[in-house]
Amino acid sequence: MTRSAWSLVVLLVAAVLVAAVAWVRAEGDAPAIAAPESFSLGKLPRALAVDLSDQGSGLRTASVTLSHAKGEAVVAQRSFSGNPLSGGGPATASLEASLDPEALGLAEGDAFLIVEARDWSWRGMLRGNLATTRIPVSVDLSPPRISVRSGLTYVRRGGAALVVYRTSEEPARDGVRVGDRHYDGIPWPAACPEGDAGCRIALFALDVDDGSDTAIRVVAEDAAGNVASARFDARVQERQTPRVPIRLSQRFLEGKIADLSDAWDLDPGDRVAAFRTINEERRRQDEARIRELVARSQRQPLWQGAFRQLYNSKVTSLFAERRVYTVDGEAVSKATHYGYDLASTAGAPITASNAGRVLFAGNLGIYGDTVLIDHGLGVVSLYGHLSIIEAKEGESVTRDQVIGRTGATGLAGGDHLHFAILVGDTYVDPREWWDARWVREHISVRMNP
Repeated sequence: MTRSAWSLVVLLVAAVLVAAVAWVRAEGDAPAIAAPESFSLGKLPRALAVDLSDQGSGLRTASVTLSHAKGEAVVAQRSFSGNPLSGGGPATASLEASLDPEALGLAEGDAFLIVEARDWSWRGMLRGNLATTRIPVSVDLSPPRISVRSGLTYVRRGGAALVVYRTSEEPARDGVRVGDRHYDGIPWPAACPEGDAGCRIALFALDVDDGSDTAIRVVAEDAAGNVASARFDARVQERQTPRVPIRLSQRFLEGKIADLSDAWDLDPGDRVAAFRTINEERRRQDEARIRELVARSQRQPLWQGAFRQLYNSKVTSLFAERRVYTVDGEAVSKATHYGYDLASTAGAPITASNAGRVLFAGNLGIYGDTVLIDHGLGVVSLYGHLSIIEAKEGESVTRDQVIGRTGATGLAGGDHLHFAILVGDTYVDPREWWDARWVREHISVRMNP
């Protein structure tokens, strides 16, 4: 082959290579933008997160611009590594825009967020492919208005109460805040005259350890993040919490604690230390698990009327006892008893205290074999230390339906039922819920006056 022929071949190969590179580098797929379809902005600053991706030449630049009645402002922008020759930008990235209505001089009304992203493609005269997304923004600077309708509310420390209130708009989140705890509210038109659609109710509780200065207030947050709160006349009734010493016998330590130590892989050499670990650390773990389960409570109430105490049972331990455990006269651990211990005949049938849905049926650490029943609106009943479980998780139960048998599983010294009631994440005195008059006057009448 002559030299000129070889030159022609080389030129053709080079042209093919250049064309191939150009074909790859001039890919036409624009970056992908993952962002909310709409956005609400209230009085307080909020962040908008945007996810970007480009699997071709990689991301080059990105920006977020706010367009509103008074003009435009770039609220976020970013450039990414890479170069025009080889591209090389990241395949994925994120962009966060901080939106401060006051700093941006926004007024109530509609606005738009314009998100743009370019890649390192040779398309567009080497400017790259451009992707654009337009997000409608609703600017709402006015918090919802709250009016409490239920008047004077009595709540006992370690007890529950129900408040009726009205909001001026459909809230994104609302309810009662007690200190740092939140109790969700739900729409309940029947609680207000003429079935007011803005009427809502919330069931809340006061923990036995809440201080006298614990604030109780109705709160509501709208879709834009504006928050309103309203105090109401809540009269707190105090409670005595008796100190109860409990002597740990050697029989209990060498029997029950030895068995639990083996099951939970604790040091078998020191029974007292093992008891302390079970009573304190294991108890904290089990209580955290219970709160996770209670958080699944249905928003609508499932119960009807008063709850029922275990048939033919005798109370052997009270709610809110401050237990101090001793060995040979020396205090070794302590705990608060957040339920009632109910004794009957060994292996006595346990019935559901009211209608509901079984949240949990299985072993729950110190409570042994346990059933949790959700009665809706955050109300959950707990049945612990069972010898036999006859309920299935997820099934609906009626009041007085048999769900198991009494026993001594978990951290129990003898056959009995540990019965407790929670409202949200707070244990409350079951005696209130067993009292038909209390349920009628404090709950039912307010829900359906």
